[in-house]
Amino acid sequence: MSLFDLMLRNYFDEKMLEKLSKVKILIIGCGGLGSNIAVLLVRCGVKNLTIIDFDKVDISNLNRQNYFFYQAGEDKTSALKDILSKINPYVSVKAVNMKVDESNIDNLILEHDIIVEAVDNELTKVLIFRKAHEHGKKVVLASGIAGFGDCENIKIKRGKNFSIIGDFVTSIKEKKPLAPKVVAVAAMQADEVLRMVSELEFD
Repeated sequence: MSLFDLMLRNYFDEKMLEKLSKVKILIIGCGGLGSNIAVLLVRCGVKNLTIIDFDKVDISNLNRQNYFFYQAGEDKTSALKDILSKINPYVSVKAVNMKVDESNIDNLILEHDIIVEAVDNELTKVLIFRKAHEHGKKVVLASGIAGFGDCENIKIKRGKNFSIIGDFVTSIKEKKPLAPKVVAVAAMQADEVLRMVSELEFD
């Protein structure tokens, strides 16, 4: 057992620790939401994580994305995997540099227990939600993360196998996303993932 695992014993019982070591989580999008969600989940003991994105780290996005200045120009997935391995060297991170669409999403979703939507494109958001629902997978989504000064408006809407987090109003087309609100939503998404993990049963 690693020192990281021993540390986690102060926060979770053995049953939850076992679930955290077995659950397979897919994060689609490694920008402001996805990069922060991944960091939070690894800090909480998630061991098996797949991160997907097709973009590169851009210094213009460091106001909200969990990367470093020196990583500018790197693939987001490889840069994020490097960060996660520094937090916990025992975590298993599969970094996939790819754009998710109708042609590849089914197999991705089927291989995982919980899906996290962390993308900007509204059509892709709908696709992820629809496919997760079709395959009976738990999914956590975001809606309304832009602006600042109104984090009190962030809400959680839950249904069977899904949670949606955000203010459900602001659009990145109308307002710029900034770290405080983006990270607040990311933290709540990560917390919802932990809640869903606690509900899972493994053989």
